[in-house]
Amino acid sequence: MMPLPFHYRHSGLVIASALELPEWEAFACDPQGDADVEISISDEPCPDCPADGSVAVGEALRFAVEGIGGWQVEGGRRITLHPGLTAAPPELRLFTLGSAWGGLGYQRGFAMWHGSAVARAGRAILFCGDAGAGKSTMAGAMLSRGAGLVADDLSRIEPWQEHALIHPSSARIKLWREAIDRFGWDERILQRDYYREDKYHCSVGDHLAGEAALPMIAIVTLEEGEQVSLDRLTGVEALEAAMKHTMYRPEMIEVLGAWGQQGALGAQIAAKCPVYRLRRPKDFDSLARACDAAEGLWSG
Repeated sequence: MMPLPFHYRHSGLVIASALELPEWEAFACDPQGDADVEISISDEPCPDCPADGSVAVGEALRFAVEGIGGWQVEGGRRITLHPGLTAAPPELRLFTLGSAWGGLGYQRGFAMWHGSAVARAGRAILFCGDAGAGKSTMAGAMLSRGAGLVADDLSRIEPWQEHALIHPSSARIKLWREAIDRFGWDERILQRDYYREDKYHCSVGDHLAGEAALPMIAIVTLEEGEQVSLDRLTGVEALEAAMKHTMYRPEMIEVLGAWGQQGALGAQIAAKCPVYRLRRPKDFDSLARACDAAEGLWSG
């Protein structure tokens, strides 16, 4: 087998890849012994890949995307791509760094949470919520006020001593056109999002890609409300809100039989990191007040 040409350090792991990953350019590293994870490309069809959904076969997790290809994720150590005849690199990267990477994290026993995170002075806040809740918009607004980007989509979270830690996972952020116009970030657009015509990947000047995991001081769930309010959640309500708004690809957790493990991790994380609910009207006029409330968590 030919050596894999691209190497990255991400989420505490060293990855050797046959597929170049521009989204992880800021995580690139020199080859360093044996990699923790290998990403390879096969000319063969994906064995027993389901046409719809995911399936676990022994230590392998398999899934397919119509018209693009199939993925096999094995033992938390290997991702094998089986591209379709017309698949383009951006399509392959989208599902490799999304579903396949999340599934590999679950196989390794990691908590893989969905959300956008920013930091100041080495302390992070994670924004989470349902689709359309404004996670990236909140993160972008905080970046425009001097915060650094930690994550925008999928991150490894872990309980550690008295803290919950988040591993930096992104050096770019995905924003709707309206938010880009609001922030004046037109020159930062890198590419159009694959699935959404009016959403774009944007570069970020201040990010923590390549840095060590850092403590989270708050998990903030975003919801729509008539006015801006920030409330601390406790006990079961805090755990349920955190799990509901951060779980990534729950169908994969199901087929891997990992709900008990992921639930236990979620409980440990929520016990070490305060959980809040931030409500605001879904308009840009309320965004500054929402940021004021969130920034108070750094000084609280």
